[in-house]
Amino acid sequence: MSQNIGDYIKEQLEKKHISMRVLSKQTNINVSTISRIINHKRKPTNQHLMEISKALDIPFETLLHKTGLPVKSTEDQASDIQDSIVMIDHFLKQSDEQYESFSMDKLKKKLHDYEKEAETEAGRRLILDAFQEKKKSAGDQGAYMKQISTFFHRFFHKKGTRKELILMGAALIYFISTADVIPDYLFPVGYLDDAVAVQVVMGFLSNKY
Repeated sequence: MSQNIGDYIKEQLEKKHISMRVLSKQTNINVSTISRIINHKRKPTNQHLMEISKALDIPFETLLHKTGLPVKSTEDQASDIQDSIVMIDHFLKQSDEQYESFSMDKLKKKLHDYEKEAETEAGRRLILDAFQEKKKSAGDQGAYMKQISTFFHRFFHKKGTRKELILMGAALIYFISTADVIPDYLFPVGYLDDAVAVQVVMGFLSNKY
């Protein structure tokens, strides 16, 4: 267990002039639990990290990185697909709920299913009607958000071959859907599996996969 996470949280509390008691009220994490995390006597769960991330306005990925995971910054978090998959799988294993492991094969299968939907009028209407609202709720940050917006622009204006539009449509439906391989609420900051899906589709478009 890395001790950096405890030191980092303590540093942020001091920097923001927030006491452990105040943090406890903001996160609903017991004060004694926060103290033990800060003093390296227990490992924080992912739920702890999510709540602390929101309370201290710190990127979730930053907190994960402090636990020792090889996490990219928010801006380039999806540049290394394997690192992202490792982080997602680690998150699931540490979750209080039971989820199956995350894999590239599962993500590709879901994208393949969405390719079929993207070819339909219903799929196209879903993308056109729901994309902007989902983008707003996800937060317009990160490199993958810029790419998914480019996908939407090209899909909307039909700028691409039939196959390219189907692939971009699949990524857009994956982004919009609440039935992803990983539920969006598990990643309040980052939408990491969406970022990986975008990278995979970019690979398909450039014939890397």
